[in-house]
Amino acid sequence: MTDIPVKPITTSRFYVEFDGMTDKLIKSVQEVAFQGQVKGYEKALASTKGGKTLRQSTSAGFEENPNFTIEVYLREGDMEFYNWMQATMPTSYSSGSGAAGQGQWAKNRKSGAIVAYDPGDKEILRWSIKNAWIKSYKVSDFAADGADLAFETFEIVCEDIRRVAPQG
Repeated sequence: MTDIPVKPITTSRFYVEFDGMTDKLIKSVQEVAFQGQVKGYEKALASTKGGKTLRQSTSAGFEENPNFTIEVYLREGDMEFYNWMQATMPTSYSSGSGAAGQGQWAKNRKSGAIVAYDPGDKEILRWSIKNAWIKSYKVSDFAADGADLAFETFEIVCEDIRRVAPQG
C-alpha cells in the first residue's frame, strides 16, 4: 500500500472572479449547492404476477439551478457587484419586494470561477461557473456601537458549476 500524504485544504485561501470583475475583497463563499431531482418513486408503476408492486425511480434533472452565496466587503466607490445585480433584476416588482432593476438578465449573465489556494499561493481547487446572475441582495447591519466591517451578500445562481482541474 502506498502512503498518500494528507494535505488538508484550508478554507481561508480562496478567491471568486467573474467576467471583468477581479480584485474584489471577498469575505466568504457559502453553500455551493445543487441537487438532483428524482421522479417515479411517488407512485407504483404496475402490479406484477403474485401481486408484487413494481416501482421505478429515475433522474429528472435538477430541482433548481446551482447556486451559492458570496459576501463582499463594501469599499467606497466600488459598486460592480451591486450594479450587476441591478442589471439582472426585473423592471417591475410587487409591493415590498425591493427596487426595480434594469431587466437585462439575458445579456448580463457572467461566467467565472471559485478558486482555492495552498499556503504557497498555488491554485489547488477550481470550480468553473457558467452564465451566473444575482438572485438576491442584502447589506450587513449598521450599528452605532458596531465594530465590524460592512459587507454585501449576494446569492448567485448559474446554469452550470463544475469542479475542474486547477489552472497553472
